Amino acid sequence: MGNNVLETVVSNNVCVGCGMCAGLLPAVLCMHTDKYGTYLPELVGKDAEGWGELSLRVCPFANNDDNEDTIAASLYGDQEGVQHRSETGYYLRCFTGHVNDVDVRMASTSGGMISWLAGKMLSSGRVDAVVCVGECDDGEKLFKFQFITDTADLGRCRKSRYYPVEVSEVIGKIKESKGKVLFIGLPCFVKAMRLAMKADAVLESRIAYTIGLFCGHLKSKRYCEYLSRCCGVDENTIKTVDFRKKVPGLPANKYTFEVMTQDNGDESSSQIMMKDVWASSWSNNLFMLGACEYCDDVMAETADVSIGDAWLPAYTKDFRGTSIVVCRHRDILELLEEGSGDKDISLAEICVDEVIQSQAGAFRQRRTGMKYRLYLSAKKGNWKPNKRVTAGKKGVGILFRAVQRLRLKTRTLSHTAFLKQKSTGGLDIFVRMLKPWIFYMKVLNRVRHLGASLKRKASRLFNSSAT
Repeated sequence: MGNNVLETVVSNNVCVGCGMCAGLLPAVLCMHTDKYGTYLPELVGKDAEGWGELSLRVCPFANNDDNEDTIAASLYGDQEGVQHRSETGYYLRCFTGHVNDVDVRMASTSGGMISWLAGKMLSSGRVDAVVCVGECDDGEKLFKFQFITDTADLGRCRKSRYYPVEVSEVIGKIKESKGKVLFIGLPCFVKAMRLAMKADAVLESRIAYTIGLFCGHLKSKRYCEYLSRCCGVDENTIKTVDFRKKVPGLPANKYTFEVMTQDNGDESSSQIMMKDVWASSWSNNLFMLGACEYCDDVMAETADVSIGDAWLPAYTKDFRGTSIVVCRHRDILELLEEGSGDKDISLAEICVDEVIQSQAGAFRQRRTGMKYRLYLSAKKGNWKPNKRVTAGKKGVGILFRAVQRLRLKTRTLSHTAFLKQKSTGGLDIFVRMLKPWIFYMKVLNRVRHLGASLKRKASRLFNSSAT
């Protein structure tokens, strides 16, 4: 298909924009933002011998010899007591948990466990720096990867950022540093780092630990602009945003989007409940990157510890948020046990089946749905990366196949529709172009869940008559 990442991955719309290729080949590649608000590498220097091969070796969506299974097996497979599930990858123990400092917990997306671990590892000297996503004042960027050496600076790196970032700028800082580094990122970013560590001895010596985030999919920059327009805010005045502001008294999965603006020196903020935003951006895959159609790693299987939201009934009712922790590294397990003993954090062991259930929708989309999407791509003769899911339609229900086709449509159309809307205010063009497809999706999902809905109603009727 091609001899480099541009010809193979970018040209087939499966580049996630992580920037690892540009980070290792700064004289050849750099990252730019395309018209849809996504990062892509571009050729900027003279061809260097072997650059194409290296760009593919470190790409998480190229066909390498290593995948999530082989990488994780080499890292964690030989540990005493380690267990494995296809959904979670390897694990030593799984927990639900949260920090006991209420202010920190409220300032975090879920239970604050990532911030606590990063601070603990930095303050204890286990690492000398933390590389993670945080706020920035860098032109049009709202967030980017930061190189943190002071625990006081970790506060600006809390919260999930549903916003594209890339690592090319920070790779040089990691390699120039003399100490050990903790890298925090989404599953594909951690996988890219693992591939890069295998290709670059300096990176291998610098990265001491990794923390991965559970992931549904990535969004383009236009997602932030879309939500801001839903708040009546011009995106040109955005200072920063909070994608998940907690609302006291409501369940943890009922949160707001808040945008802070600065216009002629005046600062203000606006917010909207996510349930009030037109169209469900997550279930309809609005502004989703094309690469995410072909990612089967929900729980960052190549990370030393993976952390996400405890989307389980017992925990969502607590608006303060609760994390799920999948631990794969003995050092991190010791830290968690130490923090629990010191009452810095609250931990409760949880069975792996509950961990998987907490992300049931993501697994349905990333495994069952991908099986059918790979089948559709193969029918068209399109190149797609080799995945751990086998292409086919057998075992994929007819209605769910229809959902996949509709989601492919709403994903691609959301990018082009917002581009047409971009030069004008409001969302009228965007809504008009998407509205029929969103309607079809809503009807289809009602039909899909009709059986379960009837069962629930019958159960409630039976229970009420029995009492």
